[in-house]
Amino acid sequence: MKKGTGRLLALLMIGCIAMSGCTAAKEQENKNTETETEDSKDAAEETQTDASSDVQAETAASSLETENPDVSASTASSPSDVVPASSQATDDEIHSFVGIITDATKYSVSAQSSLGNIYSLTIPESGVQGNLKYLTIGQIATITYTGSLDEEHASLVGLSDSFLITGIYVEEYAFAIKIINAVKNMDKDALISLTNIPVFLDTGEFKGAVDDVNTLKNMDSETLFTEALVERMGNYNLFDLEYTGAGFVMGDGGPNITFDVDDDGILGIIGITSVGTVQQ
Repeated sequence: MKKGTGRLLALLMIGCIAMSGCTAAKEQENKNTETETEDSKDAAEETQTDASSDVQAETAASSLETENPDVSASTASSPSDVVPASSQATDDEIHSFVGIITDATKYSVSAQSSLGNIYSLTIPESGVQGNLKYLTIGQIATITYTGSLDEEHASLVGLSDSFLITGIYVEEYAFAIKIINAVKNMDKDALISLTNIPVFLDTGEFKGAVDDVNTLKNMDSETLFTEALVERMGNYNLFDLEYTGAGFVMGDGGPNITFDVDDDGILGIIGITSVGTVQQ
């Protein structure tokens, strides 16, 4: 009887232990379930937060593009669409210089800068700013252009009056240009037509006043147009022209040509020195 009672108590204890273990396992399973639920809830909240941040970022970017179109344009451009400043074309840039008009045709205008360089600029078919009908040889003008003067493919954009004061009038510059062209072309008749008689002449072989125009006409061209005189006049800078007590002297020392007005107010050459060394 005692043995049976002991066995019964043992079975009851084993059953209680088993039930207790099942209860603990159930409680642990419930806890794990609750933890997983909370983790899922947190993950969902984080996902919503990230999505909200993305929406706010897109909204801010949209607002920036609206307020500053340049920013949106540069942001949207790919690297291949962006042209580096160093490689951008410069032919369309407008430049200018002050020059004396030395020649003009239907298609081009030539002018000498203050540094003595003569540039030729093409007149475009589209026209230029300013009225070319009033363009005058010997005129000082502000010249605007595109392209390159040094590479001789400059295109004239416009001409306007210059406020540069040199003390020389257009007529005097124009007359000096006629002298330069006559000497460069070694055109004796053109030079004689610009000369007032009597004229002082120094060719090395002859030095003195010439009272008869026939003396000039009969003179050998090479004697009159020496290499030194042609070089001096060919490189003469019109901006160096000034009035002295002797008149307008083209060339200081060495070969030179002097012109002035006569008693009737007519410009003419009054002195030609064709010998000497050209001073650089």
